[in-house]
Amino acid sequence: MKIYEVTEQRKIAAFALGRMNPATVGHELLINAIKQAPGDSFLFLTDRAPKLPDNPLTSQDKLDWARKSFNGIAIGLAKTVLTAADRLYKMGYNEVTFLEGEPKLLKILQDYNGVEKPTHNYKFTKINYVQLSRDAAADDATGMSGTKLRGSVTSNNIDAFKSGVTKSAQPFADEMFKKLQVAMGIDATATDDVDEGIFDWFKKDKEDPNSKALKDPQYLGWKKIYKQNPDVASMHRRHKEFLKLYKSTGGA
Repeated sequence: MKIYEVTEQRKIAAFALGRMNPATVGHELLINAIKQAPGDSFLFLTDRAPKLPDNPLTSQDKLDWARKSFNGIAIGLAKTVLTAADRLYKMGYNEVTFLEGEPKLLKILQDYNGVEKPTHNYKFTKINYVQLSRDAAADDATGMSGTKLRGSVTSNNIDAFKSGVTKSAQPFADEMFKKLQVAMGIDATATDDVDEGIFDWFKKDKEDPNSKALKDPQYLGWKKIYKQNPDVASMHRRHKEFLKLYKSTGGA
């Protein structure tokens, strides 16, 4: 009887885990790098509940937007990098390439390789690694981030928002912009000029109730709205203070 050497067939995947709240042209650079790596391409988005200020979108909203933003890659949700790895292993992949911008998750991925846990169990024969670099201060795609894109929503700048989303996502940019405004509690009608004028009027209302400026139809209209909807007044005040802070810090 002959003894045959059985060689396990390699099945390779390249993947990354990202928050992408929301996805941008900067993230597209990561997607391109994943697709250039050997094997099948996967992107996992963190499956977490929305929480302001940095995570306004739900997991499903992030997923839908990422799928509109990127082509040629499988996109799903995962609680952690470990659950993402577990999913790939259960799909039959025995070798992976993990990509990330900062060296945060590789060690965790390596430490649990072959360690069985209730929430994850994977054992890759090889874990490759690619660390990508980016310049947060750059004006092009290399410097674009979810933070900057959310900043354009805060300042109610749809043009800046559109410049930061991918070509394939452009047809849906207006819809996502409005969705983010709602999620972030941004009043689309509030601007610096409107805010300053409104609150100057209210200041005069207290100091000089007989001021002619208080007969202005615009002031009377806002006064009525504020009286009937206290939440609108509160939102305008928050928006005004946030804009001042945003500008004074350069959008930090």
